Amino acid sequence: MSRLSEENEALILRTKKTWMGISLPGGESSFMSLTKMLGIPFLDDAVSRIFKPQTFDDPIDRLNYFITASLLAFFAIMVSAKQYVGAPIQCWMPMEFKGGWEQYAEDYCFIQNTYYVPMEEEIPQEISDRDERQFGYYQWVPVVLALQAFMFYIPNWIWKTLHQQSGLDLGTAISDAQNIRAMKCKDKQEEFCKLSSYLSESLEINNPRPMPRSVFCLRLGRSLGSYVSMLYLLTKFLYLVNVFGQFVLLNNFIGRGFHLWGWTALQTLWSGDEWTDSPVFPRVSMCDFRVRRLANMHRYTVQCVLMINMFNEKIYLFIWFWFMFVAISTIINFFYCFSQMVPSRARENTVKQMLSREDYQDLMNNPAASRVISNFVSNGLRPDGVLLLRFIEGHAGAIVAKDICNRLFKNYLECLQVDIAKRQFLGPPGSHSTKSTSPGVEETYGDRTLPDYQEKLLQPDSSFGLGKPKYV
Repeated sequence: MSRLSEENEALILRTKKTWMGISLPGGESSFMSLTKMLGIPFLDDAVSRIFKPQTFDDPIDRLNYFITASLLAFFAIMVSAKQYVGAPIQCWMPMEFKGGWEQYAEDYCFIQNTYYVPMEEEIPQEISDRDERQFGYYQWVPVVLALQAFMFYIPNWIWKTLHQQSGLDLGTAISDAQNIRAMKCKDKQEEFCKLSSYLSESLEINNPRPMPRSVFCLRLGRSLGSYVSMLYLLTKFLYLVNVFGQFVLLNNFIGRGFHLWGWTALQTLWSGDEWTDSPVFPRVSMCDFRVRRLANMHRYTVQCVLMINMFNEKIYLFIWFWFMFVAISTIINFFYCFSQMVPSRARENTVKQMLSREDYQDLMNNPAASRVISNFVSNGLRPDGVLLLRFIEGHAGAIVAKDICNRLFKNYLECLQVDIAKRQFLGPPGSHSTKSTSPGVEETYGDRTLPDYQEKLLQPDSSFGLGKPKYV
């Protein structure tokens, strides 16, 4: 008996996960579960690849391309089932209509547009007046909902497709960082070294390139280390444009006044008034059709009940408030990401918070020496590296991100130490080094520029400075 009860509970849990509009913890989205339940060959794999959450994103991204897209896809399937399997419309027919006549009239009224006339008003006599009151969106609701789900996914598809051209494998780096978090302490150090070496290579930290000094230092280009960052901000902006475009689409699809319809419905419910028949989603409508009998055309006007609009009304009321929530969240998230990624000072503060204050206390307290961190952020990590550290912090935790950031900074300092050692003992290759007497003035070494105070800060050991940095 206990085994049967456990199986029943498991079946109920799977059913809830399948028909919920959003993913439950440990579960899948409704659309993915439904395709697996149907067992359509290759479709379940394709849908899983499309709607599977990515590792290189944040919660607001998943709110747009995963949760909202899954909700809309689920609503499209639910309305399609009611519309094409159930009875979406029922009409009050004249007495002479029998059997197939009644079914023909209902099918005709559902395919053709019906028109809405409030019960307290008389039916217009002119055909043109009736045509002005027509509405025919309900036949296209499943198609438009599926189109909306696809529109929410388009920005993520652009992001997934174009970020691969950067040469920086975000998915591998973040998944490796997540695996490190789950490892035991003995294995972590070796994996940290491997990951930091891979990131140093990918970000070209061992070959830093000078970036132009400015408040907003985020120029487009893979060679400038801002390709992924600019692409990510563009994706955020596309999410923002899409969610506002959804209101425009619905306003033109359903009818004018939809952009305030949800607020009006909320006020009606809040005031305790009865939920009346809405002109946006009328449940009772009128239908005109003609029947040819011999040489005569007979015109009929019947009253119909649109059962499908009862579902549409509740679905679109939820969608209206959901889109408002998504729009507000996306606006806040876009401006927050812009303020954290574009200004140089914001990126420096992000890295300083990740660096260990115990190991680099001198750099934190010395205003002149703190330019080493600034150069590390602007010339070593650059915007793409800072964005990657933020992704790692969001998915693998702050401890893993801080450890990786400290190792990358150590690699950067060792690179500077080797450069200074070569300049002191071997001389600059193919160029003449000139010592500046002014602190903070950059001097040339080959095709790079190094601040003169770095030589004092990083005194090399023997063997051409391959030892650990010494802080003065």
